[in-house]
Amino acid sequence: MPSPTTDSPSIRSCPACLSDDVVLYPPSRKTGRRVLGCRVCGLRAWAERSTYSHDMEDPAGALTFDYEGYVQAKREGAMEDAWDDALAMLAELLAGRPDLNLFDVGAGDGKFLDLARKNGFGVGGNELHAGAVELAKSRYDVDLLLGELPELALENAYDALTMWCVLAHVEDVDSLVDDCFKLLKPGGLMYLQTPRWTVVDRMALAALKGSSGRFTRIVDRRVAEHHWQLHTTRSMVALLERHGFRDVKAIPKARYSLKSSMYLNSLGMPAGIARPTGFAMDTAIKHGPVPRIVLDVFARKPE
Repeated sequence: MPSPTTDSPSIRSCPACLSDDVVLYPPSRKTGRRVLGCRVCGLRAWAERSTYSHDMEDPAGALTFDYEGYVQAKREGAMEDAWDDALAMLAELLAGRPDLNLFDVGAGDGKFLDLARKNGFGVGGNELHAGAVELAKSRYDVDLLLGELPELALENAYDALTMWCVLAHVEDVDSLVDDCFKLLKPGGLMYLQTPRWTVVDRMALAALKGSSGRFTRIVDRRVAEHHWQLHTTRSMVALLERHGFRDVKAIPKARYSLKSSMYLNSLGMPAGIARPTGFAMDTAIKHGPVPRIVLDVFARKPE
């Protein structure tokens, strides 16, 4: 993962709509990171970018260890419900096209592609880690390609493309979106899920600004190494239309994939307090109105 450096280049225009009408917020006193906000489309992004590289040879055993911890932190059934919804919508929007096939970018251990295959899609996907490719084969008999999209030379190859919270992790978003556009057949559909800028984020950023960078925990967690950008409906439409996509629909959803206690732990709350507080939050998520923290996005490549 990247970390802030003094020589990291600063963004001076919006990465989504390219507007220069942006504001830079005070740096976090804990991390030194600064958040950029676009006054036009509402995007919030990490303003200083550093470079990083992926270890392409992670052993499957190490990846399995990391993945099992990730699974334990997930809310039971949350991802499966989102997968079912996305596959049903893709099948509906692509009705009439024969022999539908689907490519998942950053496919992990292949579980989603296994479900897509059971729903009638031909499937493909890629991963940056050799260990993930091995896991997908051993767990679900899913064959993943190893490497970045440009290396795979896949153009006009798939009816549907999916990305599950990949976009927020990527520094060069423009290149990724271009690569996705090229991979789709004419008339094909891209679905992606990405973290959304919410009213809670707005309040946290206001507190950071008002405290001159002292109140930072929520902002540091939400705009960080694992979340380069938090989108709004406007910013997502602007980004994808700029790259040639049409019929872009960005739908706010209350999809909470992590158990609340795990999330509170990540904010620094002691476990003894996080467990009961997390239980109350999980109950509210299950039964009551809560902030819609992700965007479900559908976009079509023109015929």
